[in-house]
Amino acid sequence: MKRFTHVDTMKAIGIVLVVLGHSPGLNEFAKNVIYSFHMPLFFFISGLLLSEQKLSLTYRQNLSLLWKGLGIPYLFFFLLSYLYWLPTHELAASAAKHAGISWWEPLMGVLVGNGDALFVNVVLWFFMCLLTTSLIFFAARRYFSAAFLFVAFNFSGLVFTLAYDPSWPRLPWGLDNAVVALTFYSTGHFFREYQDAVLEKTPKSMAMMLGLFMMAGVAYAAGINGEVDLNTLLFGSHRSLFLINAYLGVVALFYFSISLPTNAVFQWLSKNTIIIFPIHLLMFSVFTGVGVVVFGMPHAFKESSFLWTGLFALLALLLSYPSALFLYRFFPVVFGKRSTGIDSRKNQDNLQRISSSGISK
Repeated sequence: MKRFTHVDTMKAIGIVLVVLGHSPGLNEFAKNVIYSFHMPLFFFISGLLLSEQKLSLTYRQNLSLLWKGLGIPYLFFFLLSYLYWLPTHELAASAAKHAGISWWEPLMGVLVGNGDALFVNVVLWFFMCLLTTSLIFFAARRYFSAAFLFVAFNFSGLVFTLAYDPSWPRLPWGLDNAVVALTFYSTGHFFREYQDAVLEKTPKSMAMMLGLFMMAGVAYAAGINGEVDLNTLLFGSHRSLFLINAYLGVVALFYFSISLPTNAVFQWLSKNTIIIFPIHLLMFSVFTGVGVVVFGMPHAFKESSFLWTGLFALLALLLSYPSALFLYRFFPVVFGKRSTGIDSRKNQDNLQRISSSGISK
């Protein structure tokens, strides 16, 4: 299977932005810029990696692949998050939000599968949404061309973002999020056919300039549109800018990725998004607990300086390496056989064989 190393770079930059975007005390403008495209990026990549070989699978084979790649990790990280939440939620700064919640109530979240219900670890919404999105697109692709679905899902996504009312009830299993996610997923799959031509015709020096130019546009538009969040279906104060800015950010990251040299760190971060994505918020909670309990600092210490913002993100990324070693070693049923070394030749070989579905390749 041909491997595009720039996709590793896109995923690596994307997961760093996810961690930084969740880091406490982040400047509001910086957060708006990151949120404007970081989750659309992952849906775009997932569609980009959907090969004809995978489309040739039966429904049962596809469901089995998605269950192993997304469903089992979803359940595992929910259980891990729930076991952490039980003894700590009354000590957190957000304890008032969880006052009076019985021990069994969070368990309903794993069945509902949207961000509102998954408060023990809100980022798990993405696992369920990606699974739902992938299943819908797989079924639709059996009957329609990539070009037709690109147009249809972009149209439906645009209509939804313009018409959505926060008073509407949230749907289970990320179905409402999937209406928008399918926009980026279908675009990634449609772009797959033209990727080679773009790579061949774009010099690395030009790619960097294009990436910088587009990212400046993202920052400008984010300043106008304000806060967005695909999880909560918040599309900003100028909803017509949401899809435009998301695509601008995705394309900017694409050009950045082909202008940067590949390296083992990017490859490792890319391969381990399945670990970093769900555990970094738990790490943030632990870091806060250490500061409050061990050093007697107020809960708000983490928001007092941008230095804490950077330190939280950096520590979470660094600690993801031993965390991955531990999880792969003791929970192989959840993660399968993976190499966790950064520099080993075995890692390079395994990278060619790892499934590219979802956020875990």
